[in-house]
Amino acid sequence: MEEKKELEILWSPTQLANYLTMSPGTIYRWLSQGKVIDPEKVVRIGKTVRIPRSEVERIAGNIKSGLKVE
Repeated sequence: MEEKKELEILWSPTQLANYLTMSPGTIYRWLSQGKVIDPEKVVRIGKTVRIPRSEVERIAGNIKSGLKVE
């Protein structure tokens, strides 16, 4: 029997910025640099960009634990 895969929640850069209390410009810079947000996990559909919740949680954990993110 085939396993059902659960769809992951995707966040917009603005939603991530609001959650982390940062500027959306910071999130877009991270996206363009490909350093803080893993570019292989980002979902791009045309000009629309979405970040998986697992990546949001990883970034938030790094910030909370005091790891340098930039």
